[in-house]
Amino acid sequence: MPGVFEARPSRDWKGIADELQRILSPEEFASARASTPNAHYTSPEVIQAIWKGMEKIGFQAGGYVLEPSMGVGHFFGFMPENLYAGTRRTGVELDSVSARIAAKLYPDSNVHGKAFEETGLPKNFFDAAVGNIPFG
Repeated sequence: MPGVFEARPSRDWKGIADELQRILSPEEFASARASTPNAHYTSPEVIQAIWKGMEKIGFQAGGYVLEPSMGVGHFFGFMPENLYAGTRRTGVELDSVSARIAAKLYPDSNVHGKAFEETGLPKNFFDAAVGNIPFG
């Protein structure tokens, strides 16, 4: 999708680029453009393996979990059912559009649509942090 955000999108991407500019505010479009170099989505198989590892090291339902760079929230979405009920989920996502999508998908979670360093989350509060943050 990076082709959508080029100064002159190719014919293949022009229609999508025009549509995004029509439905997003200039700030949202800029945020989406800025997120594309580092945006990636972890495969369900990798997420499920990470959750199995979390259970092996003792994470249980009812805990407090943080996803510091959540995108649209796939780690919450693939959380095993036996952990989901009662677990308190907090996610942080810099891209405002992705954060709003995550908040709609997981309304029982606390989603912060801002830079992680701006969240003011309490220290020593979470039992675990999970995710696959970009390192760009």
